Amino acid sequence: MNLFIIRHGESVWNRENRVQGSKDPGLSEKGKRQADSAGKRLEKKKINIVYSSPLKRCAQTARMISRRTGAKIKFDPDLQEIILGVWQGKTMDEVKRLYPKSYAVWLKDPSKAGIPGWEGVPKFRKRVNCAFRSILGKNPSANVCIVTHWGVIAAHLAKTLDADFDRIFQGVRVDNCGISEISYMNGKAIIQCINDTRHFS
Repeated sequence: MNLFIIRHGESVWNRENRVQGSKDPGLSEKGKRQADSAGKRLEKKKINIVYSSPLKRCAQTARMISRRTGAKIKFDPDLQEIILGVWQGKTMDEVKRLYPKSYAVWLKDPSKAGIPGWEGVPKFRKRVNCAFRSILGKNPSANVCIVTHWGVIAAHLAKTLDADFDRIFQGVRVDNCGISEISYMNGKAIIQCINDTRHFS
């Protein structure tokens, strides 16, 4: 099995540096171009199925990839981004000004930030792990594309590498429509690449 994990294209809130979480902004014009480029890159990968977060920025990205690859889409709410409570919709400058204590903790140890109204990292990671376990179980021999969010990708990488979530979240970069590929053989995961963006060249 080959798993191609793609972060959604640039959204209008990415462009404005706003916290998104479970809120639902759509793609910017740049994001639409990124999604089409990612779909074109995947045309030769013989994708069998696309799983996607139902949030608009992912759904729009997934549809462009589906058009390029011919693969059908299944939307999975467990692939949605972590809920970030009162931060959602605010710019990072506003978060820094209004919630200085939790922001300071977020910069050092995101899982301990204690954002009012948020989902919390343990609950979020459990949700994401269940989603990936289900997808892997249902598609043991397929080429699967997953369109999701950075937090979800970080959670799965942490699980795959048996690594600390905060270290992955802070120390690994995945750009909008960057492609990460993981192969699974005899129950063993082999990370082929993280954040491949050659399709933008």
